Amino acid sequence: MVLAPFFLAVLVAAQPGPSPREGAAPPAVTSPGPVTAPPLVASDEACAAESDYAAGFDALVRGQDAQALELLERVMRVCPGHPYAPELARLARTRMEPGARLAQDTLARPVVAEPESPSKEGPSKGARASLTVVQTLHGITQGILLCSISNCQDGRAYVAVSLLGGGAGAAISLLATRSGMTQGQAAAINSGTVWGFGYGLASMSSFDLDGESATGAVMAGALGFTGLGILVAEFARPTAGQVSLANSGGLWAGVVAGLVMATQSGETRDFIAIEQGVVGAGLLTFALVGRNLDISQGRVLLIDAGGILGGLVGLSAMFLALDSDHGDALLVGTAVGVLAGLGTATFLTRDFDAPDDVPTVSVVPATLGRHGGLGLAVLGQF
Repeated sequence: MVLAPFFLAVLVAAQPGPSPREGAAPPAVTSPGPVTAPPLVASDEACAAESDYAAGFDALVRGQDAQALELLERVMRVCPGHPYAPELARLARTRMEPGARLAQDTLARPVVAEPESPSKEGPSKGARASLTVVQTLHGITQGILLCSISNCQDGRAYVAVSLLGGGAGAAISLLATRSGMTQGQAAAINSGTVWGFGYGLASMSSFDLDGESATGAVMAGALGFTGLGILVAEFARPTAGQVSLANSGGLWAGVVAGLVMATQSGETRDFIAIEQGVVGAGLLTFALVGRNLDISQGRVLLIDAGGILGGLVGLSAMFLALDSDHGDALLVGTAVGVLAGLGTATFLTRDFDAPDDVPTVSVVPATLGRHGGLGLAVLGQF
């Protein structure tokens, strides 16, 4: 009796375990691979609303905010737990506000280069002022010359006529430019006046004029070239840089021709006549060339500085290599130096009128993939 419980326990422990068919299934052994999370919403309705979400996203990208908001709100009604639709709907509402729309249009406005116009200069008060000053002096000079031809005997007559001429020049300049004037137009008229006086004075020697004929030639030259400048300003509408280029072309053509001709013997009359023709050809040539160039007045001044420096270098080099007795060599060396300086300065200033290196930047809203979120993109030409 004492060993009965012991034998009973041994018999129970020795019984075979239940078969798989008779008992519970053994626990499954899982593989160590990654475990994927179940979908956020696994209903048929969510799958049906996914097409509305895609359409709403595309509408938002195209800027159709009202349509996008309607589609995204439909998605949120069907699928309140959608991970992206609420945020995109909030963005659509924000973009539909007037202030946000204005900011978006400002940021997203493409940078479009304006078509080039014949004249990039606008009306300038400084242009009117410069024209008034030069033409006032022109009027005063014309008054003095007119009084000289008329043999005014009293000094008060000179004062009165010069005052009348100056007042006429100022009044005409101000009244004729009430609608505005560009720097190039003013430069064309003023340059015509200056060149007219120069040609009038040169005509005194080239045509052997004296007395009233010489004075009349100066008056006619100034008035004629001023009228020519008015025609150029009205119909060609040049820029200040183009006028400066034409003036420099005529000036340097005359300088180089004068230096070369000075090495030859001849009469002063012929020398001045040839100079007039060369200067006129230089003016006309560079005026035509400048029509196809977008050149600034500053670059022309730098090129002029190069011509001056080149002439000094050429003169100095010939003077150091030779002596002062070789006058013709000095003149030719100066002319060559002028041409070399003009060419070098033209090459070195080739990028002077180029736009600055600061890139044109445009900031626009951007999407980083369909489910990647939203942000800002910076676009520019670097």
